[in-house]
Amino acid sequence: MRRVLTVLAVLTLAACDRSGFGTAGHATALDSVRALNTQLAQAHTVSAQQDSLMQGFTQTTKLLDSIDSELSHVKGLKSHVPLAVQGDSAQDPKAAYRANLLGKVKEVTALLNASRARVRRLASNNSALQGQLDQYQQTITSLQTMVDRQKQDILVLTGRVDSLTTANTQLAAGEAAVTDTMHALRRENNTVYYVIGTKDDLEKRGIVVEEGSKFLFFGHHALVPARKLDPSAFTAIDKFSTTSITIPNPDKGYKIVSRQDPSLVDQPLTSAGKPGGELHISDPTTFWSASKYLIIIAG
Repeated sequence: MRRVLTVLAVLTLAACDRSGFGTAGHATALDSVRALNTQLAQAHTVSAQQDSLMQGFTQTTKLLDSIDSELSHVKGLKSHVPLAVQGDSAQDPKAAYRANLLGKVKEVTALLNASRARVRRLASNNSALQGQLDQYQQTITSLQTMVDRQKQDILVLTGRVDSLTTANTQLAAGEAAVTDTMHALRRENNTVYYVIGTKDDLEKRGIVVEEGSKFLFFGHHALVPARKLDPSAFTAIDKFSTTSITIPNPDKGYKIVSRQDPSLVDQPLTSAGKPGGELHISDPTTFWSASKYLIIIAG
């Protein structure tokens, strides 16, 4: 453009030289110079504007290239499908490039709109899910409260059970003690003693003694149990479980010198009609009520 302006200026000066140096010619030359200066100024303005446009075009081209590069990285973008170019512009590579870029922009816009719609759907779903989660959380909180209350109830009941267990243990121990005492008393109450021996043997052992006095033919001596009897000198039995007592030499007879009632003792006969070897007590309670020591002199 600057070359064009220079050539125009040279041609104008040459025209002025050919017109001559007269007054009229001088005036015409001045007018021509003024016109030329005006045209030169306009040309400079146009040139500056064109330079600015070229710079803007270059920057725009770089920007479009950058946009095109960024759009190419968008996932799901069909960059090989440009917009349709009509008319003479179909043969213009720049027009095809702009159409391709515009197609990418529209496709990115469609993807963005689809993403926004999906986000709205997810937000709606999340709202519904959040409502369910809130409801579940309330249920969990209610159940947790119930569990905590039941834990407290269990602790109270456990304390009561422990107390009852302790009391039951104490009662069981007391009952066992009472039972043992009762059994001991029963054993003690039901335990009786008997001894069988000859008169001389029993006297030597201090189990029987003679009491009474005799002068000439008057009076008599009687065998009676000693005042103090040692249980270890007797055989201990249970008066209810043992109602038969075996005596040696049953055919020689026997005599009860203790205070039991002889009528409550039976001595069965053998098949030969002789006295048997056992004494049967028919009524243990009554028989042993007189004394728990039974002293029998045999022979």
